Amino acid sequence: MSEHDAITRTDFQELFLIWNRKIYHYALSKTASTYIAEETVQRVFIKLWHNLHHNDVNIKIEAQLFCIAKSVLLDIIKEERRRKTDTLDNDYPVIHHQTPSEIYRVKELEQQLESIINKMPIARRTIFRMSRFENLSYKEIAQQLSISPKTVENHIGLALQTLKRAFYNFLLQITIIFIFF
Repeated sequence: MSEHDAITRTDFQELFLIWNRKIYHYALSKTASTYIAEETVQRVFIKLWHNLHHNDVNIKIEAQLFCIAKSVLLDIIKEERRRKTDTLDNDYPVIHHQTPSEIYRVKELEQQLESIINKMPIARRTIFRMSRFENLSYKEIAQQLSISPKTVENHIGLALQTLKRAFYNFLLQITIIFIFF
């Protein structure tokens, strides 16, 4: 089978038999999760099937497989992380009741955070919110805003520096108030 010829179902099954265990072990070695390894294999071969039938790709099958595997594995890990975070947020409500003082402090911190974010340049503010509040990856943000992922990374770094400085000063003021009053 030439890599440039149209692939038949039989050829594809042969590719699957040759490569599925290798992809499985690759994903398993990266995650130690049989579920993620199995899911990775399935998604990799679905994408490969699509690529072979819809793209004029002149890349060796092995290179395509492991490039797709890496991408799919990262996507699955991100999905699992989001799913676990959502499950924790929904399944474990706060058990202890907050005192009025704690509620006030939380609201004050939230207002301080919102104030700091609103003072950031609009691009940085938008990128920061997309990253931290919408849980988008740098790549997803870059695609939506038509900028490079490195630009997104730089904006996030600068936003975090701004927050660190601002909260350091805020906490320093609170500490001084508690020490002297």
